[in-house]
Amino acid sequence: MAITEAEKWAIIQDFKATQNVSATARRLGINQKCVARWVRRHQETGGVAKLRGNGRRALLSDVAAKEAVKLLLDGKHGGSNHVGRVPHTKGLVSTVPHRTTLTRAAKKVAKLEGAPIRAVRGPPVKELNAATKKKRMDFASNNLKRRWDLVMFTDRSKFHFFSPGASIKPVGWVRKGQQRQAPRVNHAMVVNLYAGITKWGVTKCHVVAGTSKHKSKYLNQKGQSSKIISTVEYKDVLKDTLLPEGTRIFGTQGVSTWFLQQDNDPTHKVAKQVVKEWNDNKGSSIQILPSWPPSSPDLSPIENFWGWVKGQVDEKGCKTFDEFQLTVMSVIKNVPKPILRSYFNSMKARLAQAIHLEGAKTSY
Repeated sequence: MAITEAEKWAIIQDFKATQNVSATARRLGINQKCVARWVRRHQETGGVAKLRGNGRRALLSDVAAKEAVKLLLDGKHGGSNHVGRVPHTKGLVSTVPHRTTLTRAAKKVAKLEGAPIRAVRGPPVKELNAATKKKRMDFASNNLKRRWDLVMFTDRSKFHFFSPGASIKPVGWVRKGQQRQAPRVNHAMVVNLYAGITKWGVTKCHVVAGTSKHKSKYLNQKGQSSKIISTVEYKDVLKDTLLPEGTRIFGTQGVSTWFLQQDNDPTHKVAKQVVKEWNDNKGSSIQILPSWPPSSPDLSPIENFWGWVKGQVDEKGCKTFDEFQLTVMSVIKNVPKPILRSYFNSMKARLAQAIHLEGAKTSY
C-alpha cells in the first residue's frame, strides 16, 4: 500500500500514543500490515525512509551505456548483438552484455539525457538534403498562423486488392511459432483515384488511369489508352471534381475564398492555368496554396487520411474487385467528421515540429 511521508509519521505518532498496531490502523484507516511495517522501520532506523535494495549491480556503467547509444545510432556496427562487443573490446565492460541488457541500459541513459532512442524497422525514409530542409522550414514558418480550415488538401492514391475475401485486422493473435495467413495475389488489381479533404468534408472520388478494368479515354504518345495520369487528365480532375467539389463544400460554410493544396507532381503544374480559367468563368476566388515544399507528405493530413481509409477497407474483407472498389468509395464518402477535424487541428503542431527539427522529417 503506497502512503505519503506525512501518513508514515502519523502512524508513528499515533502508535506512540496507543502502543497498539491494530488500534492505530483503525484510527487512521490504514491497513494493519502497512502500519506494522512502518512502526518496525522506525524502530530499526529511527526514521521512515525507504531502504535501499540490494539489487544487482548494473553491468553497463553510464560511460559504457553512452558508448552503446552512440554505436546504435551510428548504425555501422550492426545490431545490438554486435554493438555489445565494442564496449567489451574497449574495456568498458567486463563481459559482452546480452543485447537486452545493452539496449535497456542505452535507452535508459538516452532518456535521462533528454534524447530518447528507439528501435525502428523497415526501409529507411528518404534523406532530405539541406535545400529541401530549408524549403520545408520556410514553408512551416510562413504558414504557422494560416487558417487551415480554408484549405483543401488533394492527392492521388492507389488501393491494391491484395487479399480477396480476407479481413485484415490491424492486430491479430496466433500461437507462438505461427503466422497470420490469408490468400494473397502477386499482381493485385488497383483502384487509382484523386480526392480532396477539408475540415468540413471530403470530395467525390475521381477514378483515373491506372485503375484495373478502367479503360482510359486519354491516349498516350502511341495513341493507346493511357495507363498513367497525364496533364490532360489532371485538367479534367480539377474541372470536373476538385474545383466544383471544393466550391460546394466550402459554400456550406459560407466560404468563397479558399486554397487548393497539391504536391509537386509534374502534372500538377497545369493547375495554375485551370484555376485562373475557373475563377474567370465562375467569378470565384480560389487560390493555390503557394510554395508547397518537396518531399513533404508528413506535412499533409491527407496522407494520414489515406492510411485510415486503407485500414477500414482492409477490415471489410471484400471478395471481388468490384466490391473492393465500391467499398473504397464508400469509406471515403462516409469518413466521420471528427476524424477530419483532428487532421486539420494537427496542422499547427506539424509545422511547429518541422521548425523545431530545422526542416527534418516530422513524426506525422
